[in-house]
Amino acid sequence: MDKNLFKKALKMPPNERLTFAELILASLDYEEAEIRQAWINEVNDRMNAVNEGQAKLLDFESLYNDN
Repeated sequence: MDKNLFKKALKMPPNERLTFAELILASLDYEEAEIRQAWINEVNDRMNAVNEGQAKLLDFESLYNDN
């Protein structure tokens, strides 16, 4: 690890450090094309099931509301 880069980053204002950290983390957020397509297919399958009446959506508020 480049300790000089780390020292420079620590001298940045907090909001700039946060932005820098987010950019670094975003660079690690890699998803293979096969996995991405599998998730897209899953979402489409679920949407079709709802549209065709094979599944129904639940209302979040009614599930977690104590009233």
